Amino acid sequence: MGGLGFQDLHLFNLALLGRQVWRLMTHKDTLCFKVLSAKYFPEGDVFRYKKGDNPFFTWSSIAKAADELKDGFIWQVGDGETIDICRDHWGREGIKGKSVCRSPFKDNERKVKDLWDHRDGRWNRERV
Repeated sequence: MGGLGFQDLHLFNLALLGRQVWRLMTHKDTLCFKVLSAKYFPEGDVFRYKKGDNPFFTWSSIAKAADELKDGFIWQVGDGETIDICRDHWGREGIKGKSVCRSPFKDNERKVKDLWDHRDGRWNRERV
């Protein structure tokens, strides 16, 4: 048989690139994060990147891995400050990982926190 025993090189490569996606998500103080985010994802979210013209091969590979892995990640909602209601898949209601935005929201009311009634500690039923 020989070799290193890799059964599926695509999955092996995806695992290695997935590790880089994870590092970009969790180590935002690194030079790598600062350089890549300045050019490709200025909002600081590796899943909300710009395609860009003639991107680095390394970034193209990481972006493809992020796309493949995106559906396997789940949100920790926390205070809902960073989750966009219409752009992010933050629940199970979407089709193939796409969020479903059924009603128009004002630009300043597009975060999950805007659907929460902080006084009662419950969802604001008028908004949901």
